[in-house]
Amino acid sequence: MTNNATTPGTEPRLWLAVPAVSFLGIGIELLLASVAFPYAVWAGVAGCVIASCILCYQAYHKPRRDLVSLFTPLFALLILVIPNEISSGGVIVQAVFAATITFLAVRVEKVFNAPKLQEKTMKQMLNEYIDRVGPLLARIDEETGHLVAQSLLTYKFGLYPNAMEKSTEALARLDAITPRPALLERALLILRERAGGFADSRVTTNPEHVFTEEDYDDLAVRLSKDQVDDPTVLDLDNALILLYVVGIETSPDDEQALEEHQRFIIQILEGYKEKLTR
Repeated sequence: MTNNATTPGTEPRLWLAVPAVSFLGIGIELLLASVAFPYAVWAGVAGCVIASCILCYQAYHKPRRDLVSLFTPLFALLILVIPNEISSGGVIVQAVFAATITFLAVRVEKVFNAPKLQEKTMKQMLNEYIDRVGPLLARIDEETGHLVAQSLLTYKFGLYPNAMEKSTEALARLDAITPRPALLERALLILRERAGGFADSRVTTNPEHVFTEEDYDDLAVRLSKDQVDDPTVLDLDNALILLYVVGIETSPDDEQALEEHQRFIIQILEGYKEKLTR
């Protein structure tokens, strides 16, 4: 199972606004203080508060969230706006606060801007597999698709003789398809053989029909040899997934029935989740 990476949610240079606005406010405060303006301190406070809001916005829109940066507007209010012993430090406290949020802005951009890997769901994997076998699906007519779907559904319901019959009918129709879909043929043969075993109340341990090495690029579950616990089970699972995909994509008459049993296929994929994510 592959992964998706989320992309950065804000402009890469937005962090520059944090030191620019905060230190600009402090600069204006010093300028106003030099002409004895009585409210000069609020220019520095306003610059730091606005810069902290910019930092909060920056942090919120990153793939990963930094809680400290998200709460900087609250810290600005508690430290600089509400009268207390710290806020009485004036421009020195503001300069320290501005330097701190500048550091946080750089940290958010460098550390929390890294793309966040998101695991694909099994349904996404199934949809991607449908896209991957598109050339095969394009060659399957509705009647063949219907027989493939019925082979899968009767097998799912435990009607093994019926599954064998439908598989045989579907295999007969493959003769008319050029080039012959060998992958689908093997999937139907695997299903028919396993259904025959279950119909006789026996487990197929040494099957005659298996997927070849060349088939694995076109199968849903592709594992290295050291990851395969039981090749027989893996072949059957891949056959069931392929037959489901062929049925749901080529047989409109069976689409609703197959959608109702999609969970069956998802559960098969989930059984390989740990190995697919290695």
